Amino acid sequence: MASMISYPRPDGQTVNAYLAEPEGGSGPGVVVIQEWWGLNDQIRGVADRLAAAGYVALVPDL
Repeated sequence: MASMISYPRPDGQTVNAYLAEPEGGSGPGVVVIQEWWGLNDQIRGVADRLAAAGYVALVPDL
């Protein structure tokens, strides 16, 4: 399962991110950093493939 989420930064602001989880809902985690053009469909696809392989993948929208 994958979705856009928000989480708080230390300064009180929020960060948007794409979170892709494996079917079981848990597993080892990995942070995926996007290229210069940002959080796009290609990077979401990378996170989805990692989730299919059993990883929880978080892609912060930098």
